[in-house]
Amino acid sequence: MLELNNICKCYSNSSNILDNLSLKISMGDFVSIMGTSGTGKSTLVNILGLIDEAYTGSYIFQNTEIHYLDDNQKSAYRNQNIGFIFQNFHLIKEYTVIENIRLPYLYTKDQVDEEYIEKLLIKMDLMDKKDELCKNLSGGQKQRVALIRALARKPQLLIADEPTGALDEKNSQALVRLLLRLNREEKLTIIIVTHDEQVAKKTDKIYQLKQGKLVEKKLDEYETHYN
Repeated sequence: MLELNNICKCYSNSSNILDNLSLKISMGDFVSIMGTSGTGKSTLVNILGLIDEAYTGSYIFQNTEIHYLDDNQKSAYRNQNIGFIFQNFHLIKEYTVIENIRLPYLYTKDQVDEEYIEKLLIKMDLMDKKDELCKNLSGGQKQRVALIRALARKPQLLIADEPTGALDEKNSQALVRLLLRLNREEKLTIIIVTHDEQVAKKTDKIYQLKQGKLVEKKLDEYETHYN
């Protein structure tokens, strides 16, 4: 599905924060990327999400070499193929739930798929909140709204950047269960960037970002589902 080959990225005169980094993700994979603060996790997210283009190396997504796309093409490609959720939700608090979910369609000529969005609202137990202002929601509800917004245009890839960082344990577990269902039932490809080893253990493959490279991490005797 996507392949990074020999990605290098540095800031100013510092050494490479990403140093000949390579990664291959297949359709339907559910992987996590771990790393301490300052190791380049956010930089890697920005490259994977077609936001940062100031790097060397090759990024191929769905058989398309990203460097060959201009800015407008990258924006359109990202909006169509990649969904994001973040630690701080990035919702417009004075908008309703449904208004926030429809935001990705503002940048396209496509009709909003109201039927699909309604199915997601029902699946995530938010149908009764669709006309509620987001500022009135709990943290767990806000993250579920952000997840529905990320899925509204049926992306090929979901990037979850510290998605449980602002949630308590109960809501963290509920969110990871939702992601597992999306991966298992709908074959959605998911990359979770996290510092939480308990979250990472629920994914099928764990990578550690260290010294600018990704190393697969082996963890014995861990479960793939929350009980």
